[in-house]
Amino acid sequence: MNSLILRTTTRLLTPVIAVVAVYLLLRGHDAPGGGFIGGLVAGSVVVLRHLAYGGARDRIIPVTSGTLLGAGLVVAALVGLAGMIAGGSFLEGAVWKAAVPGVGDLKVTASLFFDTGVFLVVVGVVVGLVRYLGEERVP
Repeated sequence: MNSLILRTTTRLLTPVIAVVAVYLLLRGHDAPGGGFIGGLVAGSVVVLRHLAYGGARDRIIPVTSGTLLGAGLVVAALVGLAGMIAGGSFLEGAVWKAAVPGVGDLKVTASLFFDTGVFLVVVGVVVGLVRYLGEERVP
């Protein structure tokens, strides 16, 4: 597709959509959101850029979909195993709190790391689908 309007809008919306995706990822353990919906929103950036620039020129994510899928699965599995290593059960969560001067209380949960793994898996699936469906095949 060769549209100046789409390319310009894509350039403007890409950082906004990326920030929204990270926001959804970070708020997922306390409110609706999380790794799955954040990954889908981040995947929409990949789809939008592919539509605007085509597959040959657009490589917003420089790694393969297999790398993203593998990294996400490893992160999620390690979070699950960390609960077992700490003496609990698989995927047993923990909460770490710290007082940050000037910011207030900071709370980080184990589910945030699991959601990050899910985020990477979902983005990997979207990247793989876009690259597979968007490639030109010669009959």
